Amino acid sequence: MRSIVVPVDFSESTAYIIEEAIYYAKAIHSKVYLLHVASLDLGFVIGDIGFQYLPELEEAGMKEETDELLKYEKKVKEAGVEVEIIVKQGAPSEIILKEAKAKETDLIIMGSHGRGVFMEAILGSVSKDVIKKAKVPVLIIPPKKYVNHK
Repeated sequence: MRSIVVPVDFSESTAYIIEEAIYYAKAIHSKVYLLHVASLDLGFVIGDIGFQYLPELEEAGMKEETDELLKYEKKVKEAGVEVEIIVKQGAPSEIILKEAKAKETDLIIMGSHGRGVFMEAILGSVSKDVIKKAKVPVLIIPPKKYVNHK
């Protein structure tokens, strides 16, 4: 079976990117892996004595992010597309590429920020890094406000 990795960052464009991923998954009969890469600093706070690691904060943060991802999983399932969620911590581009390889992905679908004219600003550093290093096609979905579906 074909598969698509869709990194999810919970930005305002996430729902739109998932809609587009559903469209492509149906077109090529693919399973969708919704991947969220959580921040490495979820359990750290800074206080009077410097940085402190609080595992309960990390656990709560990971649970919130997983719960949010489950909402998107439900949307994909309701559209009739097979889906699996993945939540990992680490450097986003590295995790995206690692999971794409592990899942033998045929396509990576990511969103762009659309904030400027330079590649960094248009795509963001994560998208740019994934495009440079991916062994499979990467589809960049522009922000919905820039798409003119007629």
